[in-house]
This record gives sequence, structure tokens and C-alpha cells, in this order.
Amino acid sequence: MDIQQLKTFLAVHRTNSFVDVAREMDVAPSSVSRSISNLEKSLGVRLFQRTTRVLTPTQAGDTYYTRMAPLIEEMDRARAELLNQDMQPAGVLRVTASVSYAEIVLAPQLPRFQETYPNINLELELSDRQVDLVNERIDVAIRHGHLADSTLVAKKLCDVHYQLVASPEYLVTHPAPEKPDELDQHRLVTFSYPAYRDTWHFRRRGQDKPLPIHPSVTMTNAGAIRSSARHGLGVALLADWTVRDDLESGRLVRLMSDWEISGTATEAALWAVYPTRKYVPARTRAFTDFLSTIH
Repeated sequence: MDIQQLKTFLAVHRTNSFVDVAREMDVAPSSVSRSISNLEKSLGVRLFQRTTRVLTPTQAGDTYYTRMAPLIEEMDRARAELLNQDMQPAGVLRVTASVSYAEIVLAPQLPRFQETYPNINLELELSDRQVDLVNERIDVAIRHGHLADSTLVAKKLCDVHYQLVASPEYLVTHPAPEKPDELDQHRLVTFSYPAYRDTWHFRRRGQDKPLPIHPSVTMTNAGAIRSSARHGLGVALLADWTVRDDLESGRLVRLMSDWEISGTATEAALWAVYPTRKYVPARTRAFTDFLSTIH
């Protein structure tokens, strides 16, 4: 079977236009139309309904696209891997991550990454907002929490567990809470996002206890929340990767360790997200594989 013919069919199905595909392939529209007609003839089915103004896939066309698109994509990916397997990953890699994640987790590991991949030039876009990967030309995003359905490709790096913490100095004058209801006697510091500032979820022995909260301070940055908690501002709910070093050093104390606590009712995780499975550059694969080694 003619692979180029199949790729032409996939492109026409995506665009519903002979003209757009012809422009993309730098050929005449009649060449694209002829390719589709030849494919239909070889299959014995009509793939598109044609009028003078509209090109619409038939049911057979939709079915064929659904089955063939992953096969052609996999074939292209295999070819790209063969071409790149002997090449050192190189080029500019644009990565976005939250400010706190970059400061606490990523930055200390970057020397090792650069030693392993000296020909990759990293451009880090650090922001606590959710960056549009396609429009802002981002290769990889490191995202937190529960991902909504999307066309993006997501690779899970690790599960995230949240911990309730406070400084030893704060606990001198504010006795540590032993059960969720006692938190109304404390200053609470949390994220300003709705999933964290309104309700915290406490789980134990399979039971979920949602607790409405009334924070004293809300912030958009985990590093700032951690710093405030270390300086005695109050009780904070933070991801385990944020406070691991502080708990080991004693700068923060974990509270109510017999409970699982989070700001949402769904499980959270860290993800490496990139725009598409198609033609994933070697430098992107190298970076996402590296992220997996640090979690």
C-alpha cells in the first residue's frame, strides 16, 4: 500500500480540504484529489462526500481514519527513533514549570542533566499560571494535580501526597491539632485556588471527611507558603516534595500524620506534559526520562 497516499488521506480528513493539503504538500489540488480517488478505488469504498463547496468524510472514511492514524503515527515514530538513536540529543528545549518546583526540585538537578546532555540548551519559563504549550511554543510542561482531559500527552512522574505542617515556634503557643475539627483554632495558610482555599479533605480507614476551612492567608506560590510556615505564620498544607527537606531538618513539623490530607477529593500527581506523540524530538524524550529519575 502507498504510504504517501495514506498520509494524504489523513491530512485531508483532518482539514476537510484538498486545497489546504495541496498547499501544505506543495502540489496541485488535482494531485491530492487524484490520490484520494485512487485510494478509494483500491479500497472499494467512498471515503469522502464531495460537493462543489464541501468535503465531508463518510462513515467509512471516519472508521478508516480512526484505525490508520495510530499506525502511521507509530511508523513515523519508529523511523524517527532509528534516525536519532545514534545521535546525541541537541538543540533548544523550552520547559515550563511552577516557580516553586523549579526552585526546590528542578534547579538542584540541572547540573546533572547538563553533564549528561551538554548539547541541549534549556529555556525555562517559570510561572504559576497554566501556560498554553502550543501557542507559546513550549516543548514540555511540568504540571501538578489532577489533569483534565485534553489532547496533550501526559507522562506521570509520581504521585503527590499532601502534608499538614507548622513550625516548632508556632506550635509553642498553638498546641498541635489532633483531629480535623481542631483546625478552626489555628491560622491556616494555603493556596488561593478554589480547590484548596475552601475545603480540605481528610481520609482515614477509607472514610473521607471534607472540612470547610477559613484560611488566614492564601497565596499562589508554594515556596512562599512554605517560607511563611517556617517563620511561624500558621498551619500549611503543602505537597510532600515541597517540605521534605524541612521535615528532615526540623524546620517544619508534620501534623496529624495518621490522616491522609489533600485540598481536593481526587488523587494528585506530578506530570510531564507535551503537545503531541508525533515526532517527539530526542531532547524532549531525554528530558522527560530524566524527570522520571528524580522522582
